[in-house]
Amino acid sequence: MAKQKKEQIKFTCHCCGQELTPENSRPVSLEYSITGVSHLCINCEEAYFEKLASVEGKSLALFHTCAAFNVPCKPAVFKNADYEKNDRLWIYYLDKLEESGEDIQGDNVLTFFDGETDMRRLFGKNLTYSDFSKYLAADTKMATLKQRQVWGTESIWGDMTMTADVYNALDREYEIRKSSFAGQTLTLQQENTLRIVARNMVISNYCMRQQQIKHAEALQKINDNLLASEQMRKKDEKPLEGYELMSQVVALERAGVMEDGQFLPVDKLQEVLFNRFIKGKKFDYTLDACDAMVEHIYKTMRKNSDAFIPSELPDDLQIEDMFQEFAQTENEQEKEAKKFIGYVKPTYSSEEGGTKEDS
Repeated sequence: MAKQKKEQIKFTCHCCGQELTPENSRPVSLEYSITGVSHLCINCEEAYFEKLASVEGKSLALFHTCAAFNVPCKPAVFKNADYEKNDRLWIYYLDKLEESGEDIQGDNVLTFFDGETDMRRLFGKNLTYSDFSKYLAADTKMATLKQRQVWGTESIWGDMTMTADVYNALDREYEIRKSSFAGQTLTLQQENTLRIVARNMVISNYCMRQQQIKHAEALQKINDNLLASEQMRKKDEKPLEGYELMSQVVALERAGVMEDGQFLPVDKLQEVLFNRFIKGKKFDYTLDACDAMVEHIYKTMRKNSDAFIPSELPDDLQIEDMFQEFAQTENEQEKEAKKFIGYVKPTYSSEEGGTKEDS
């Protein structure tokens, strides 16, 4: 019997999904990887490096990319080459490491810990631990990239610097303003107006704390004029806006049958519908009164058909108050009606042929 050929395991890039081959990937230390292959292809690693370089410069980006991908940081492999002019610097650096024999030692793939890990040696003596500690003490929070893209990085008012707290205040004011238009479709111009209003509100609050009352009042008037020009005040609301699709989604979320624009799973949806819209009193009379009506209708139908009228009702006519729809106690009107007709609690014939009383 011929031996079955063992299927070779294939790996793909975690970013773009391309199959990893010796040509588009690199070996990594088995000390930190069970596959021995980089989890990103070379092109995706280059894209990551270039994104870092656009924010912090190529030198720092090289150090951080080495740390991120567990590659030894050995800038000396560049020697006297003008490396910063290279368009694909990360790939160029990996090639230089290989050419210099600084990527592998014997059978072991070198890691970040085998290269230069002290940033002070790379970027100068001014980058000290004491300086870093002062930085952490001064500002332990940092604005996100999205916040910087939306609100910018320049001071929005005088000496009011753009700290993380200011960015968070801007986001908070914008969300508060935007929540007033839940369920409505805002144009890009309207969204921009809300951001300007949020910015002015943050500055106005700052001016109030600084006792600059006139500035604060002026900013509030500007906001009112901005909202009026876009018809975004409460009195400008159009009646038809309540019928837009998103407003229906908001209404369903408030009713508890949707979350984040999606309907609840079937089991939870059934429970919510039962508790909010089905379960509960629907009739002003008791279940006994309902049984009496069913009995009267049933016997009248058989009498009109010249059929035998049994003393017991079929079991399938018995009603169970599953959803607590009937009144639990009889009112005066029901008492009088039962007394007038001489109400007697009906009995039902069971499937075995016996009888049972309505419970």
